[in-house]
Amino acid sequence: MALVRVLLLCLLLSPSYAATPEELAIREGEVVFYSSLNNEQITAFRDAFQKKYPFLKVSFYRGTSERVLQRIMTEAQVGRHAVDAVSAAGFQLYALKEKGLLARYASEGESAFAKGFRDSEGQWTNLHSLYNSMGYNTKLVSPGEAPRRYEDLLHPRWKGRLGFNFRDAEWFVNMLKIMGREKGTDFMRRLAAQQPGLHEGHNHLAQLLAAGEFPAAVNSYGHILAREKDRGAPVQWVLVEPVIAYLHPIALANHAPHPNAGKLFIDFLLSREGQTMLAGQGRIPGRSDVEPQVLKAAQGVRLFPSDPSFAREYEAAGQEMRAIFLKR
Repeated sequence: MALVRVLLLCLLLSPSYAATPEELAIREGEVVFYSSLNNEQITAFRDAFQKKYPFLKVSFYRGTSERVLQRIMTEAQVGRHAVDAVSAAGFQLYALKEKGLLARYASEGESAFAKGFRDSEGQWTNLHSLYNSMGYNTKLVSPGEAPRRYEDLLHPRWKGRLGFNFRDAEWFVNMLKIMGREKGTDFMRRLAAQQPGLHEGHNHLAQLLAAGEFPAAVNSYGHILAREKDRGAPVQWVLVEPVIAYLHPIALANHAPHPNAGKLFIDFLLSREGQTMLAGQGRIPGRSDVEPQVLKAAQGVRLFPSDPSFAREYEAAGQEMRAIFLKR
């Protein structure tokens, strides 16, 4: 194996030889990945990738999307460029793009991603999505009474009986985009008049719903409710079309120390093989041709991708949202 590697490196270093992308990546020898995926998921990708490309070592940093953003920004401020590929929530990827810290790269598998799930300027592609979902407790609500549209939540029967994540400014912005500002703002005011219980966090909201703290939830994540249901909790998710899809893109870092290895790693995660692995891990893959196992019934639903550029509106939207729901 050592002799083969030496011969390969000699070939790559020959001035008359035009190296392939794979060979250029092998010459770099390593790829560094910063991601908000969990450790188990990243490790599975690392092992599968290194099995396919044994000459490449994968190093990674795992943190929340906000910590990934702060680490890259801090490193850039001191002139240190350590990361090759990065994945995080759309808000954080947009912040990196605005700071000029993402490179243009159109992955080989990009054609399998629908419009809105890839950057029009070629700087990111959606790795996986989170689907916004209403939900209800099946012990407290019959299927016939369950809400099917957001407007159903305005029925008098739901007054004081809803759980609501009032910190989700991204949901607020997207709802106003879908409904239109005038109709959307009117809906929010009428929803606030229903006196929903105000909570923070999608996981927390799903857990309270499962515990019977309220009969229905306004805005959780479909995969969280599906996971609770699979564990035996009395909950049911309800997707309202167009379903708001929160994006978690992947991108090549500007000034990547191992750009070819980074591209190869991105290609792998966005390939059918990589996206099928992601689906098996309970995530909703970005590719339109890979079924989301955690929400099988959601295959083919009409989606409304949450454009990362909406991040410019989140601060003002959060203030408006709190003004409506805290002043009720």
